[in-house]
Amino acid sequence: MNSETFLNEYRNILHACERPSRYIGDEFLSANKDFTCASARIAFVFPDKYEIGISNFGHKILYHIVNSHPDYMADRAYAPDKDFLELLNKNNKTLYALESKEPLNKFDFLGFALQYEMAYTTLLKLLECSEIEVQSKDRAENAPIIMAGGPCAYNPAPLEDFIDLFIIGDGEEVIIEILDLYGKIKELDRNEKLKRLSEIKGVYCPKFPKKTQKRIFIPDKKSHPSASPVSHFVSVHDRATVEIRRGCGRLCRFCQSAHTNLPVRERRAEDIISLSCDYIKNTGYDEYSLLSLSSNDHTHIEEIIEKLNEHFKGTGVNVSLPSQRADKFSLKLAGLMQQEKKSTVTLAPEAGSQRMRDIINKNLSEEQILNAVLSCVRSGWDKIKFYFIIGLPFEEDEDVTAIAELIKKINSKCREEKLRIPLITCSISVFVPKPHTPFGWHGQNSVLEIERKKALLLSKKPEIKNARLNFHHAEVSRLEAYLTRAGKTAGKFIYELYKNGSYLDSWEENIDFDMYYKTAAKLGIDIQKEASSTLNPENTAPWEIIDTGINKRWLINEYERAKQAKTTIPCESKCSNCGVCSNFKVSKILDK
Repeated sequence: MNSETFLNEYRNILHACERPSRYIGDEFLSANKDFTCASARIAFVFPDKYEIGISNFGHKILYHIVNSHPDYMADRAYAPDKDFLELLNKNNKTLYALESKEPLNKFDFLGFALQYEMAYTTLLKLLECSEIEVQSKDRAENAPIIMAGGPCAYNPAPLEDFIDLFIIGDGEEVIIEILDLYGKIKELDRNEKLKRLSEIKGVYCPKFPKKTQKRIFIPDKKSHPSASPVSHFVSVHDRATVEIRRGCGRLCRFCQSAHTNLPVRERRAEDIISLSCDYIKNTGYDEYSLLSLSSNDHTHIEEIIEKLNEHFKGTGVNVSLPSQRADKFSLKLAGLMQQEKKSTVTLAPEAGSQRMRDIINKNLSEEQILNAVLSCVRSGWDKIKFYFIIGLPFEEDEDVTAIAELIKKINSKCREEKLRIPLITCSISVFVPKPHTPFGWHGQNSVLEIERKKALLLSKKPEIKNARLNFHHAEVSRLEAYLTRAGKTAGKFIYELYKNGSYLDSWEENIDFDMYYKTAAKLGIDIQKEASSTLNPENTAPWEIIDTGINKRWLINEYERAKQAKTTIPCESKCSNCGVCSNFKVSKILDK
């Protein structure tokens, strides 16, 4: 459908909704490939609002790779806000892809991003409003093949009734292999197509279950976009993004991404510089983000920023580094980052006490944290953001109040040096046990216990008046903890929630907690018990059908080391013998 026809047909709907720019497409730098001429067509669907989804870098990579192929086309779709969804239903319209304006049920594949457990019911609703059967067993022969990938795919069990194929690990190569094979087998019946596609490494098919190894891709310049569609209005991350490093060898015991994205693979410094310059030139952004799980762990991070500062000098273009390691935040790096303008510096101590940081394997001392903050303040920053977690395994009250004690020490050091006391924002989340991590078996604190710890920390607030404490909702974290470790029976729970109207529950204000618990009770599910139960590591968990390469015995040993507050050396310094490199015949790649 061309733009003129679309606007004529949807004019009344667009006039009646908020932010119609979310739904019209035609963004600057969108691919706009011909739907009818492509031999295979995929719509990448993000089960959250447009402003969230258009910022997702994984979507940008896959969109770039598919549209770079002459025979294939990729389009995009996002979860419409409630007002637009109601208007679609009222006018008997199905959900469509932004660029081609074609209904999603006309595509060969839909690829969903599984970033967050609370988006599961939204995914089902998007299928419904695309007139695609929600349960895979009910799908017609000509229905699109529903794929899903991302962090939550590492435990596919809760969504097995709804997803045809899960993409496990890196998708750069596997997405083209799927489209290539599809061209050869598209005339087969649906079950046979799924069976053949499931034979591709990194593809898990619930209909033909087997142990599935994740895919590992070595990032190269060709696979990385140097442009992407620019939102009509401000998105959540309204900047150019360049991935500088994949994987993290720090192996914090709570972190799923660190354990599922091994081995560490660094992008070459010259490619990072070239991609950053090209991305800014092509898009016109005034900020670029150097993306990694631990950006300042890159071997040449100072040299990279130094050269980019020289290139962008006088242009107003600013560099952004996501959450950084305090032990690598040097005075030189602090100076390099404030060349054009100062913004908030973000550090992730995760815990206030040394004991707790050792338990989670942070490999970070209090002295390193203090030195990092003081380096920032001396260089002119007056805003610091910290990430902390409460409710961690083996946590005691002293570990909670240690967060306030750490801030008090920062303030004291600043006074000693006659420095300005910084404004400190603490983002405090609740521990959620994640599959494929040493803490994946450990139960979560009850909501009552989390609220008690929250009150304990808030009682120290008068002593740290320069600190703002922002807490994640404990009830939401409990739902996350249940869903992330759940087995296939959770599919019935998710389906019932969807039928009862659950939608866009990744936004806290949309969650009907009463409905969640009533639905669970109806199905005989005790969410509190499931979330707070500590599992026996010797038993087989639902997610073990996915092979990340890490030996289970190594994970168990790490759990035992945590009980003793023993740390493990990061694999950048010394091999931790987790098993990924030997099992998958790969190795870490550092830009030496």
